Amino acid sequence: MRQLIAVSGLTLALLAGPALAHQEKLAGADWVLAGQTGQRAPFLRFEAGRVAGLGGCNRFGASYQLKGDRLSFSAIAATRMACDGMEAEQAFFAMLGKVKAMKLDGDRLELLDGQGKVLAAFARRTAE
Repeated sequence: MRQLIAVSGLTLALLAGPALAHQEKLAGADWVLAGQTGQRAPFLRFEAGRVAGLGGCNRFGASYQLKGDRLSFSAIAATRMACDGMEAEQAFFAMLGKVKAMKLDGDRLELLDGQGKVLAAFARRTAE
C-alpha cells in the first residue's frame, strides 16, 4: 500500500512539474505584446490561476488553466471605456479566446492555437 501511495505521488509530481515550472516562470512579470510600447501597450500578468492586464484601452481579468504546455483562458471580463483603436483591443480579446497552448522560451512567450500556430508573442517585462 505504501508503495502504491509513493508511486501515485511521484506520478502526480511528474505530471504537475512542467505546469508548475511554467506557472512560476509566468508569474512576477508583465508579458507585453511584442512590438508594442508605452503605457497603453497590451499586456498579460499571471498570478495564482488568474490572468489580468490591459487590452490597449481597458483592463481585463480572467482565470486560466495550465497543464504542461496547454493553456486556456476563461471568458474575459473587462472594463468598458471607449478609446481610439477599439478594434485592435477586441481582436486581442478574441485572440485570447482561441489560445490552446503556449511556448515559453526565456523572456519570450508565444500563445498558440489548437494547430500550434502562433497567435501572438509577448516579451517579459519585470513587474514593479
